[in-house]
Amino acid sequence: MNDPFLFFVYGLLMTGGSGYRALGLETRVRRIGPEKIAGRLYHLGHYPGLVTGRHGVVHGEVLTFEDPRLVDELDAYELYDPDNPSRSEYRRIRVETLGSGESVWAYEYNRSTKNKPIIATGNWRTR
Repeated sequence: MNDPFLFFVYGLLMTGGSGYRALGLETRVRRIGPEKIAGRLYHLGHYPGLVTGRHGVVHGEVLTFEDPRLVDELDAYELYDPDNPSRSEYRRIRVETLGSGESVWAYEYNRSTKNKPIIATGNWRTR
């Protein structure tokens, strides 16, 4: 058996979100539960962007799965190219959750946040 992948999601990939549904995650992942990480959430129009750091708290949830092919699908959905991370809209990075202290993957926004509104609650669903 493969080790499970753990992903912190905070926007469209959360349970019930449009990305969650588009990728058919209902039958492909297991929701561990709500979680938080240190960072700031920006409103980018139809979706959020995470910037990690000690300047706030971002609310989301942790999903787990074992199929490594799903990582490639998530990367493509988040416009992350592992072969060219500097030109990708998002980067896949390891972060530590604030609740459990677990090390998980997350997608961090990889563009300028200048003039982008901050989601003060750190929660995409209650923006």
